[in-house]
Amino acid sequence: MRIFTICFFLIYHIAGSTYGQIAALQPTVPDNVPEYPLSLYRSATKEAQNLYNGRLYYIYDSREDEHQFFIDRKYEKGAVFYDGQRYDSIPMLYDIVKDELVIKHINGFEPIILQTPKVGFFIIYDHNYLNLKSGKDINPEMPTGYYDLIYNGKTKTLARRIKQRQEKINEKKVIALFPQKNFYYVYANGKYNGVHTRKSITRLFPGQKAELRKALREQNIKFRKDRERAIVTMVARYDELTKQ
Repeated sequence: MRIFTICFFLIYHIAGSTYGQIAALQPTVPDNVPEYPLSLYRSATKEAQNLYNGRLYYIYDSREDEHQFFIDRKYEKGAVFYDGQRYDSIPMLYDIVKDELVIKHINGFEPIILQTPKVGFFIIYDHNYLNLKSGKDINPEMPTGYYDLIYNGKTKTLARRIKQRQEKINEKKVIALFPQKNFYYVYANGKYNGVHTRKSITRLFPGQKAELRKALREQNIKFRKDRERAIVTMVARYDELTKQ
């Protein structure tokens, strides 16, 4: 019980006084603290120090009706693979405008920007985002960044989500707007192909053109009204028709 109390005191002291750079902190440890509980503390906080060692994030335009984040401006718990380690149940936000993954600091207040090169993937709202590099993981003309893996079958399909901050004047007040655009890519013929219309997909798979259209009719999906679901449905049907 004494060991647990000492460890808890140390963790509480660090968490309450940090401002974003946990790895840089040098807490003062009393001379009479036994080495064994101190080693337990260091072991327990080693991973947290690595995860929370990032720049502070400023949540801009926080009072506007629209926002810069994926789905919601509130923190959502998810998973992230960071610097070779997976972390679960992490409160996070995905800033689509800046293409940055933001997590809530361990002290519960300051948001932290994770270092993008160290992020392998993250999962939020049941969406799987991969950090893909242009010319290596994806086509050279596709920008490096986070892509939503919306279909993970043989014919992988990605969504690149973009928001651009815009402004309008309403009654002499500047209002920030964040319209979202989605770009879709289907892997076929050795590369990712941008698709936007039903025709652009059937052009990739001409031998299954009739069956792909039939798949949409069976589920009563209108391509223009539900583009993402339509693309996934067509690609999944293609995989089903061509499976070995």
